Amino acid sequence: MINDIPALYSGTPVRETVLGYGSQSISEAEKAAVGDALEGDYITRGPTVEEFEARVAELVGVDHAVASTSGTTALHLAGAAAGFGPGDEVITTPLTFASTAHAATYNDATPVFADIDPRRRTLDPDAVRERVTDDTEGLIPMHYGGHPADIDALLSVADDHDLTVVWDACHAFGGTWHDEPIGAQRDMAIFSFHPVKNITTGEGGMVVTDDDDLAARLRRLRSFDMNYDPDGHEDEPWYQVTEGIGYNYNLTDLQAALGLAQLERLDAFKQRRDEVRDRYDAAFADIVGIRTPPNPLDADPMYHLYAIEVSDAFGCDRGEFVNAMHAENVGVQVHYVPLHYHPYFQEKFGYEPGEFPESEAVYERLVSLPFHAEMDDSDVDDVVTAVQRLSTYHQ
Repeated sequence: MINDIPALYSGTPVRETVLGYGSQSISEAEKAAVGDALEGDYITRGPTVEEFEARVAELVGVDHAVASTSGTTALHLAGAAAGFGPGDEVITTPLTFASTAHAATYNDATPVFADIDPRRRTLDPDAVRERVTDDTEGLIPMHYGGHPADIDALLSVADDHDLTVVWDACHAFGGTWHDEPIGAQRDMAIFSFHPVKNITTGEGGMVVTDDDDLAARLRRLRSFDMNYDPDGHEDEPWYQVTEGIGYNYNLTDLQAALGLAQLERLDAFKQRRDEVRDRYDAAFADIVGIRTPPNPLDADPMYHLYAIEVSDAFGCDRGEFVNAMHAENVGVQVHYVPLHYHPYFQEKFGYEPGEFPESEAVYERLVSLPFHAEMDDSDVDDVVTAVQRLSTYHQ
């Protein structure tokens, strides 16, 4: 039993240094791989990028993987390749980062939010179905924390209304659903390789798809919508032309080299995340007022977040819990402020608090605890101790 006083109330912090909620894990192998890439003939949009794309496509079990500069730009490209545009509506979740909705807004389409299934913290298929109109062209589910959305039910809605599906799988790289890799589901899926994600390229992202036409469009849009082999190119090899509005979203070979080295550690990363999750689950199972993340349904997720929900029964509200953990030098975060709370989505699209009660209720309780492969057992113990001493104090 923990009897000491939490640091917020004049006790001594459980740690002397801050433990962040997320962190990259970089070994000597990654450093060497990046150094080798610097010695090559290409350091951007070269063969190492192509190798990284091919390796991701193989792991996911799809025909194409198209690298980009971030998960955000990958979402932008996917929305553009899907043809989202003015007058189109694209349904997504409010409990996500802004980039998910920007797959619509960057392409001048309208993001339409639907409420979540609070058990999964992902889009509720029934709520999605209620939001479909004649203008709906796309659906962007997000696999919250790595836990898959209700894929079968959401695909059923998409089939019934001929919607293009873009899976925001930025949290979920390395997981499976029905023994199929996350990302293999139609039409496109997005991964992020930000430093706190499941693997990292520093910054970087990827779109994966089995659709040849979408893949060709993604590659064109990634690089200025440039036709590098137009009529006349054979006689005038310098003749290359831009055929639309494209972007400079090219991943570098340095980043791809880092990504390839990280892929070699993917199984180890997953094993460690699973170990940390199991230790947390066991430690928090009997603490009143804490709901641990949902158990996987027909899936073996690669978890990106360990987000608990702190209810009134714990003895303090979420804000006090966060401040108490920070006082213990345990870095926690909240994922996410619902998008319909943000000034941009309110002013541009007319959203207001109160429209999505399930998302709001979950948000009011959410706290992401430190969760990454760099944590050792003593780090995990510190987090557990901080939560337990706060629970004891309030109970």
